[in-house]
Amino acid sequence: MSMVEFAAPAARDIETITAEILDLKQTAGSAILAIGQRLIEAKEMLSDGEWLPWLEEQVEFSPRTAQRFMKLSREWTDATALSYLGATKALTLLALPPAEREEFLAEEHVVSGEVKSVTDMSARELEKAVKERDAALRQAEADRAEKDAAEQARHKMETDLTFANKRLAGLRNELAELRSRPVDVAVE
Repeated sequence: MSMVEFAAPAARDIETITAEILDLKQTAGSAILAIGQRLIEAKEMLSDGEWLPWLEEQVEFSPRTAQRFMKLSREWTDATALSYLGATKALTLLALPPAEREEFLAEEHVVSGEVKSVTDMSARELEKAVKERDAALRQAEADRAEKDAAEQARHKMETDLTFANKRLAGLRNELAELRSRPVDVAVE
Protein backbone atom coordinates (compact mmCIF):
# COMPACT_ATOMS: atom_id res chain seq x y z
CA MET A 1 0.00 0.00 0.00
CA SER A 2 1.23 3.39 -0.83
CA MET A 3 0.08 6.54 0.71
CA VAL A 4 -1.18 9.24 -1.57
CA GLU A 5 0.42 12.50 -0.81
CA PHE A 6 -1.32 15.74 -1.41
CA ALA A 7 0.55 18.85 -2.26
CA ALA A 8 0.03 21.72 0.08
CA PRO A 9 -1.98 24.46 -1.56
CA ALA A 10 0.06 27.34 -2.87
CA ALA A 11 0.10 30.34 -0.58
CA ARG A 12 -2.60 32.77 -1.60
CA ASP A 13 -3.09 36.34 -0.55
CA ILE A 14 -6.25 37.82 0.93
CA GLU A 15 -6.96 39.90 -2.18
CA THR A 16 -7.14 36.75 -4.31
CA ILE A 17 -9.43 35.03 -1.83
CA THR A 18 -11.63 38.13 -1.59
CA ALA A 19 -11.93 38.39 -5.37
CA GLU A 20 -12.84 34.69 -5.62
CA ILE A 21 -15.52 35.04 -2.93
CA LEU A 22 -17.04 38.08 -4.66
CA ASP A 23 -17.08 36.22 -8.00
CA LEU A 24 -18.77 33.24 -6.36
CA LYS A 25 -21.33 35.51 -4.65
CA GLN A 26 -22.18 37.02 -8.05
CA THR A 27 -22.55 33.55 -9.51
CA ALA A 28 -24.72 32.50 -6.56
CA GLY A 29 -27.12 35.43 -7.04
CA SER A 30 -27.50 34.62 -10.73
CA ALA A 31 -27.88 30.93 -9.94
CA ILE A 32 -30.70 31.55 -7.44
CA LEU A 33 -32.66 33.51 -10.05
CA ALA A 34 -31.96 30.91 -12.74
CA ILE A 35 -33.00 28.04 -10.46
CA GLY A 36 -36.20 29.90 -9.58
CA GLN A 37 -37.02 30.37 -13.27
CA ARG A 38 -36.48 26.68 -13.98
CA LEU A 39 -38.59 25.68 -10.99
CA ILE A 40 -41.42 27.88 -12.30
CA GLU A 41 -41.06 26.27 -15.71
CA ALA A 42 -41.04 22.74 -14.26
CA LYS A 43 -44.06 23.43 -12.04
CA GLU A 44 -46.03 24.57 -15.08
CA MET A 45 -45.12 21.34 -16.92
CA LEU A 46 -45.96 18.94 -14.11
CA SER A 47 -49.38 18.09 -12.77
CA ASP A 48 -50.22 18.83 -9.14
CA GLY A 49 -49.55 15.23 -8.12
CA GLU A 50 -46.19 15.15 -9.90
CA TRP A 51 -44.74 18.44 -8.64
CA LEU A 52 -43.89 17.60 -5.02
CA PRO A 53 -42.42 14.12 -5.68
CA TRP A 54 -40.32 15.53 -8.54
CA LEU A 55 -39.20 18.42 -6.37
CA GLU A 56 -38.14 16.26 -3.44
CA GLU A 57 -36.79 13.23 -5.34
CA GLN A 58 -35.22 14.75 -8.43
CA VAL A 59 -34.00 18.15 -7.32
CA GLU A 60 -33.88 17.51 -3.57
CA PHE A 61 -35.56 20.78 -2.64
CA SER A 62 -38.18 21.22 0.03
CA PRO A 63 -41.39 22.89 -1.15
CA ARG A 64 -40.52 25.90 1.01
CA THR A 65 -37.09 26.32 -0.60
CA ALA A 66 -38.62 25.99 -4.06
CA GLN A 67 -41.28 28.61 -3.22
CA ARG A 68 -38.58 31.00 -1.98
CA PHE A 69 -36.46 30.58 -5.13
CA MET A 70 -39.51 31.01 -7.39
CA LYS A 71 -40.64 34.10 -5.49
CA LEU A 72 -37.17 35.65 -5.76
CA SER A 73 -37.08 34.84 -9.45
CA ARG A 74 -40.51 36.43 -10.04
CA GLU A 75 -39.89 39.58 -8.07
CA TRP A 76 -36.13 40.17 -8.01
CA THR A 77 -34.34 41.07 -11.21
CA ASP A 78 -31.00 42.39 -10.01
CA ALA A 79 -28.67 39.40 -9.60
CA THR A 80 -25.85 41.66 -8.40
CA ALA A 81 -27.92 43.07 -5.54
CA LEU A 82 -29.16 39.58 -4.74
CA SER A 83 -25.60 38.29 -4.60
CA TYR A 84 -24.60 40.93 -2.06
CA LEU A 85 -27.75 40.56 0.00
CA GLY A 86 -28.20 36.82 -0.02
CA ALA A 87 -31.48 35.01 -0.40
CA THR A 88 -32.74 35.61 3.16
CA LYS A 89 -32.31 39.39 3.03
CA ALA A 90 -33.63 39.56 -0.53
CA LEU A 91 -36.77 37.71 0.60
CA THR A 92 -37.15 40.11 3.53
CA LEU A 93 -37.01 43.05 1.11
CA LEU A 94 -39.84 41.53 -0.94
CA ALA A 95 -42.14 42.77 1.85
CA LEU A 96 -41.57 46.27 0.44
CA PRO A 97 -43.44 47.49 -2.64
CA PRO A 98 -41.14 47.19 -5.69
CA ALA A 99 -41.14 50.96 -6.20
CA GLU A 100 -39.79 51.49 -2.67
CA ARG A 101 -37.31 48.59 -2.59
CA GLU A 102 -34.49 50.37 -4.48
CA GLU A 103 -34.87 53.48 -2.32
CA PHE A 104 -34.78 51.40 0.86
CA LEU A 105 -31.62 49.64 -0.40
CA ALA A 106 -29.94 52.95 -1.18
CA GLU A 107 -30.68 54.55 2.20
CA GLU A 108 -28.85 54.08 5.46
CA HIS A 109 -30.95 53.00 8.43
CA VAL A 110 -30.58 53.28 12.19
CA VAL A 111 -30.61 49.80 13.69
CA SER A 112 -30.00 49.35 17.41
CA GLY A 113 -28.48 52.83 17.57
CA GLU A 114 -26.09 52.26 14.65
CA VAL A 115 -26.33 53.66 11.14
CA LYS A 116 -26.01 50.82 8.63
CA SER A 117 -26.62 50.09 4.99
CA VAL A 118 -28.81 47.14 4.09
CA THR A 119 -25.77 45.13 2.98
CA ASP A 120 -24.09 45.72 6.36
CA MET A 121 -27.13 44.56 8.34
CA SER A 122 -27.72 41.06 9.52
CA ALA A 123 -30.91 39.37 8.32
CA ARG A 124 -32.50 40.03 11.71
CA GLU A 125 -31.49 43.68 11.67
CA LEU A 126 -32.97 44.05 8.19
CA GLU A 127 -36.20 42.42 9.30
CA LYS A 128 -36.32 44.83 12.25
CA ALA A 129 -35.65 47.83 9.97
CA VAL A 130 -38.45 46.77 7.60
CA LYS A 131 -40.85 46.30 10.53
CA GLU A 132 -39.90 49.70 11.97
CA ARG A 133 -40.45 51.28 8.55
CA ASP A 134 -43.87 49.64 8.31
CA ALA A 135 -44.75 50.77 11.85
CA ALA A 136 -43.66 54.34 11.02
CA LEU A 137 -45.79 54.30 7.87
CA ARG A 138 -48.80 53.00 9.81
CA GLN A 139 -48.27 55.72 12.46
CA ALA A 140 -47.96 58.40 9.79
CA GLU A 141 -51.20 57.14 8.20
CA ALA A 142 -52.94 57.15 11.60
CA ASP A 143 -51.63 60.69 12.25
CA ARG A 144 -52.87 61.78 8.82
CA ALA A 145 -56.31 60.26 9.48
CA GLU A 146 -56.44 61.96 12.90
CA LYS A 147 -55.45 65.28 11.34
CA ASP A 148 -58.11 64.87 8.65
CA ALA A 149 -60.75 64.04 11.29
CA ALA A 150 -59.72 67.08 13.35
CA GLU A 151 -59.86 69.26 10.23
CA GLN A 152 -63.35 67.97 9.41
CA ALA A 153 -64.48 68.61 13.00
CA ARG A 154 -63.03 72.14 12.88
CA HIS A 155 -64.77 72.80 9.58
CA LYS A 156 -68.09 71.50 10.99
CA MET A 157 -67.66 73.70 14.08
CA GLU A 158 -67.01 76.73 11.87
CA THR A 159 -70.10 75.92 9.81
CA ASP A 160 -72.19 75.45 12.97
CA LEU A 161 -70.82 78.67 14.46
CA THR A 162 -71.63 80.61 11.28
CA PHE A 163 -75.15 79.18 11.32
CA ALA A 164 -75.54 79.98 15.06
CA ASN A 165 -74.29 83.56 14.52
CA LYS A 166 -76.76 84.06 11.68
CA ARG A 167 -79.57 82.65 13.81
CA LEU A 168 -78.54 84.86 16.74
CA ALA A 169 -78.52 87.94 14.50
CA GLY A 170 -82.00 87.00 13.28
CA LEU A 171 -83.27 86.59 16.85
CA ARG A 172 -81.75 89.94 17.89
CA ASN A 173 -83.51 91.61 14.98
CA GLU A 174 -86.80 89.98 16.00
CA LEU A 175 -86.30 91.12 19.61
CA ALA A 176 -85.46 94.67 18.53
CA GLU A 177 -88.56 94.71 16.34
CA LEU A 178 -90.72 93.46 19.20
CA ARG A 179 -89.31 96.08 21.58
CA SER A 180 -90.01 98.87 19.12
CA ARG A 181 -93.74 98.03 18.84
CA PRO A 182 -96.13 99.73 21.16
CA VAL A 183 -97.63 97.53 23.80
CA ASP A 184 -101.41 97.30 23.83
CA VAL A 185 -102.74 97.32 27.32
CA ALA A 186 -106.24 96.29 28.05
CA VAL A 187 -108.01 98.67 30.42
CA GLU A 188 -110.96 97.59 32.49
